[in-house]
Amino acid sequence: MKFNRILAVSAGLIMLSGTAMAQTVGIAASKAGFTSQAGAAIAKVVSENTDVKMRTQTFGGSSVYVPQVSAGIMQFGLANQLETYYAATGTGIYKGRKQPDLQIATVLTPFRSAVYAKKGSGIKTGADLRGKRVPSGWTSQKIIGVLMNGVLANAGLTYDDVVQVPVANVVQSADDFAAGKTDVFFFAFGSGKVKETDAKVGGVQVVGIDTSPEAVARMRKHVPPAYVYNNNPSPANLGVFEPTAVMAYDYLVLTNSKVSEDVVYKLVKAMHDNPKGLASAFPALRLFSPDSMAKNFEGVSYHAGAIKYYKEIGQWPPK
Repeated sequence: MKFNRILAVSAGLIMLSGTAMAQTVGIAASKAGFTSQAGAAIAKVVSENTDVKMRTQTFGGSSVYVPQVSAGIMQFGLANQLETYYAATGTGIYKGRKQPDLQIATVLTPFRSAVYAKKGSGIKTGADLRGKRVPSGWTSQKIIGVLMNGVLANAGLTYDDVVQVPVANVVQSADDFAAGKTDVFFFAFGSGKVKETDAKVGGVQVVGIDTSPEAVARMRKHVPPAYVYNNNPSPANLGVFEPTAVMAYDYLVLTNSKVSEDVVYKLVKAMHDNPKGLASAFPALRLFSPDSMAKNFEGVSYHAGAIKYYKEIGQWPPK
């Protein structure tokens, strides 16, 4: 009897120890749109496949939460390659506000973003934006202003050539468009908000970019890592009715140097081993490639926990 009690107490201590060892971490994302859904998908995969419990925490935009990731207030966050470079180097929209502890955990996916117009509006290319009501300002998501400048430059335009309608972020840009306050809005492919807006206005259409070398060079003056991504009509490409090119760049999962190697290692391993789980949770992540989780990015380092795993699977140093 005494032996059985000892076994029971020992088992209880082991269970308590396991509970104590379980870690809860946060991943920052915007309140809606791509990062909201991608963050939830990553949290689900990590929580279901490791002893790390990940929870999403939403903010008004990436310009709000990226500094919190660098400071260690949030353990993880999602941002595109350009904003990450600005933040890590203290340049661009982060001029004078360098985020020195910001590091990369993994490349998440090629990120396709586009300007959307109402189907049948006649706005099919960037050149058609001249004189139209276009979202501007982007007070809580400043990186979108940079991206919009790239889209306009691609068409040989600037914000001076359009009617500027101030917004805080991409969610407001979609809401204002649905309310008839603007002629276009800016959002990511595959986002639930695009589908919602499409239903509200009776159909949306992607505004294509110019793929000529000169136009792409103009775009890259504002968004250096941007590249052309060609899209064909498909259920996954809402608003694409004919082959249409849009601007793309890489999206990243960010962390900071204060997060333990063990936690970052588990996150990247869980993502590498469960691409179908990510795509199931958020279809836009079907472009996530387990074979391309590490790339060279100027001005930003990778977390030691990520490097450890990438060495094990032959992805470090990046090819």
